[in-house]
Amino acid sequence: MRQILKAIFVSKKIFTIIFIGFFLTTLPILIALSTQSYYEEHFYHSKNGHFKNYYSVTLTNFQNVDLLEIQELAETNFKDASVITGDITVTEPEIGQIQIIGLLNPKNWSPPLIRGSNIVSNVNNEIIVGRLISDHIGTIKVLDHQYMIKGIAGKDLGDDLINVYNFKMYVYMNELPDSIKQNIIKQNALQLIVRSNQNPETEINRFISELSQQHSGLQAKIVDEHENYKKEKNARQGVNEVLSYPYKLFLIALINCINVSYLWIYSKRKEISLRKALGASNFNLFVHIVSQLTICAVLAGTCSILIQWFLSILSLKILNVTSYYISVSFSHFIFGILITLVISVITAIIPFFHMLKIEPAKALKE
Repeated sequence: MRQILKAIFVSKKIFTIIFIGFFLTTLPILIALSTQSYYEEHFYHSKNGHFKNYYSVTLTNFQNVDLLEIQELAETNFKDASVITGDITVTEPEIGQIQIIGLLNPKNWSPPLIRGSNIVSNVNNEIIVGRLISDHIGTIKVLDHQYMIKGIAGKDLGDDLINVYNFKMYVYMNELPDSIKQNIIKQNALQLIVRSNQNPETEINRFISELSQQHSGLQAKIVDEHENYKKEKNARQGVNEVLSYPYKLFLIALINCINVSYLWIYSKRKEISLRKALGASNFNLFVHIVSQLTICAVLAGTCSILIQWFLSILSLKILNVTSYYISVSFSHFIFGILITLVISVITAIIPFFHMLKIEPAKALKE
């Protein structure tokens, strides 16, 4: 270790440049990871919760639509899954467009709250609303139906996340406004979204089987929405553009690290030739090079994590100005350490191949 540190000190100018390169390689990746996590959370909040599995169940051809019956069957059959209606967009003259979501079994999932409480019992006319529908607990009239607001939906992680819930309204499905109920009856169709961290197919099939006993001609279309949501998430052009810049900076910095390390190896060709002449194998020389680069990379990675932690204190201000959200998590810390080790190996590969071509006798004569 002492010899490695001494070798670093001897070439301190080049290693300072390599350190800056490693720093500019690691920090953009960490910022990109935290920003990507933020926008993924933003996306799944827009889908009313983050789960591993999503299925849409479209029910048609009812003999008669009884929302209370459907809700009771959902509460009985879905023990692990959360079931809601698809977003129902309506226009309220005094508020504007509202997305209404019917809750079938809210004990398995409830919207996050800024204040107030969630719906915990099937009490008539209780709702949860976004803060731009109402910013206080009390009564509200929506589509000629009077409701009692139990909570204000939202998540206090920046304006963008809060905006996802601004114009949303959550209510027990059988307490949907009468105009929406009439529209469901008229269309004779109802879309449900089943979300679960386990495979919900068994629960879905049991639910449809029991419902079919009451409605002999019932038709159910089941679609696995996981890949559709994934494609929708990856197709967000604005998010992809924001994330592209850190990765471009990462690539540029990595190329610069390789170029500087190549220059470093070239400047040390006499030392390497002498080591070869004294019997050092190519593997030993590679370990010697990687060891020096690894120390430099770990120092740069640690510095990057400290800078990221400092910037995370100002994350909301940075988000509003740059669209980047900076946060620190244990997984990012581990990934930051791993990526610095990988970068040190990648940076050493090209100089190592150059080192293999060095002829000891020729280099010692220069």
